[in-house]
Amino acid sequence: MKKKSVPIALVVLTCCFSMGMGTCAGTGGTGGTPGGATTMSAAEMQLAMDALTAINAHRTGKGLAALTWHAVGAQVAFNHCLAMESGSFFEHVNPTTGTDPATRALNAGIMHDPQGSIDPTSGNPFVGENLFMTTDGAATGQNATDAWVGSPGHHTQIDAPLPVTGAQTMPPWTHCGIGVRKTGNTSWWTAMFFRNPN
Repeated sequence: MKKKSVPIALVVLTCCFSMGMGTCAGTGGTGGTPGGATTMSAAEMQLAMDALTAINAHRTGKGLAALTWHAVGAQVAFNHCLAMESGSFFEHVNPTTGTDPATRALNAGIMHDPQGSIDPTSGNPFVGENLFMTTDGAATGQNATDAWVGSPGHHTQIDAPLPVTGAQTMPPWTHCGIGVRKTGNTSWWTAMFFRNPN
């Protein structure tokens, strides 16, 4: 039986702006911390770092600068993975709290150079976010990256600022924070992209 892997990508201002990628199935959620987890385990951190390595290998193969790890962004990303796990949802916007990626970043004190990509209503900068969920217990960072590269709305985050056919061109990200939550054979992945964050 084929294992299910689902990627999803979005660029968020203050409202949910879908790039038309896949289907998000949400049923609500509490945003709690399953099993009392507050930080990634060593194994989860290794998966996150492997994903960044795969992203950067893809970028440098296209002549783009490697993205720098952003630890605070990774914690924000991991917290969203925990929320998706405990709330049984797979979306960029937490259906219980209503927080989107940009709000979660701002709540964590992350400010960054939006390079002119600002929501005129709120003043919040663009934040790139890719999500991936799989029930393949052997999934790797390369698998997550391959899934993202395989669809335009995810690919554009990884290739920014190069254009990707079928997707909006993103700002030239400089940093990436990745959170991974793995329970049994199921894993949730959140990658957040920023430009010159504090």
